[in-house]
Amino acid sequence: MESSTSAINHLISIIENSENLSIRIESINTLAQMSANTNSVFKLVENLLISDANESIRLAAASIIEKIFLDDALEPLRWAFKHEESLKCLLAISKILGKIDTVQSKSLIIEKIGEIRNKKIVESLQDLYIEGELENLSSYALSRIVENSFIIKDLENKFGQINFKVKDGLILQLDLSDVSSHIFGWTILNKFPEFIEFLTSLENLDLKFNRLITIPESIGSLTSLIKLDLSYNKIKSIPSSISSLKSLRLLNLRYNKIKDLPASIGSLNSLTNLNLRANSLKNLPKTIKNILNLEVLDLHGNKLHDTKLSLKGSNKIRRLDMGLNSIKKLPKWLKSLKGLRYLGLGGNKLKTLPKWIGSFSLLQSLHLFDNKLHELPGSIGTISKLEELTLWNNQLSTLPESFRNFTKLKILNLNWNNFTELPYWIGSLKSLEVLSLWGNALTLLPKSLENLTNLKILNLNFNNIDEIPPFLNKLEKKGLIIYK
Repeated sequence: MESSTSAINHLISIIENSENLSIRIESINTLAQMSANTNSVFKLVENLLISDANESIRLAAASIIEKIFLDDALEPLRWAFKHEESLKCLLAISKILGKIDTVQSKSLIIEKIGEIRNKKIVESLQDLYIEGELENLSSYALSRIVENSFIIKDLENKFGQINFKVKDGLILQLDLSDVSSHIFGWTILNKFPEFIEFLTSLENLDLKFNRLITIPESIGSLTSLIKLDLSYNKIKSIPSSISSLKSLRLLNLRYNKIKDLPASIGSLNSLTNLNLRANSLKNLPKTIKNILNLEVLDLHGNKLHDTKLSLKGSNKIRRLDMGLNSIKKLPKWLKSLKGLRYLGLGGNKLKTLPKWIGSFSLLQSLHLFDNKLHELPGSIGTISKLEELTLWNNQLSTLPESFRNFTKLKILNLNWNNFTELPYWIGSLKSLEVLSLWGNALTLLPKSLENLTNLKILNLNFNNIDEIPPFLNKLEKKGLIIYK
């Protein structure tokens, strides 16, 4: 017992007299580990919380009060809550008061709520005041309101007026997109904003167009998130704690520098939209197949030319973009995605298409532009629901006759290919609204074009057609625009 008392006194002496900050903090933490609940220790940490000049010391003092002296914490917390200016310490004090949950602690927190000056937050609390519900809330619930107001105040001090939505004092939506362009000096947003993990009611967080490099593990605290937009930053990796965001439906990571995704991303069971466009991904984790509700997957502009995936469980995917990935041959794992409505394969190195391209019976939009295609398989014509087909900048000179089956096709883009003539049956594409033939070697047009009564735009620029044939006059009178 004497040795314990001696050790405590020694630590108190170090804390009071040492000028070495790390040693002082380490000594405070040691007292906490010893559960040193003596009167002298309480007096020490009470004094530190109230009067020490160093934020880290005051924070450490608050922590030991929470762990050991919770029953006696009210008075020092009352003084600190009134005079403290450090956001980090204020959040810690609010959290402890919420934990105490007594009439006195509630009174302190309600008093602090009364000091909130943010108009939107004050207005969101009016119904609680009118209906008398505010005082019925627990200290914990009240402390969350205070913490939300502290954080918004801090963000507005740094970045000026920001957009957010609030309900009953709790922030539901927070828009910090492009805040770096609104300010001058050192407050550029190049790291994840501090303390956002306290905003546990957040459903929508927008941080696009900043200079973020890393995302902290603490993002896993935002378990209410439904939409998270981190696009147009400089993020290199995503923390494994992303798996805690079980309510997340939309995750936008486009235009970053991400090389790998954590396997834990497969735990995002609510995710319907995953945007990874324009990153540096060479592979995707196998767990991606576990995101069973995924409907939109954008992988355009990565390095996934050899990616081996199994997406057999992902039968809800409706939109997939694999463009600009240097793909030379369509991967067989695509074949299982029978529910696709949109498939983007532009900007790759495809020379041929497999026959099974025609198995996507529900496909409405197919993009094959900027490849090296010399011909198309006849099976493509079985995609009878197709409404948009882009084939510009390939090496095509003919089209398979199965194109006749595209009775719902509205947009056909054949720009910058090697066509010298069009098949006569082109006139059977009765739903066609846009036919773009820019940059071919056409000299004549088939008379069957006059059957395309829904045609609105016909682009003939950079061909060898001297005059618009008279059989198109009737369509022009109905509003057809011809570019030549």
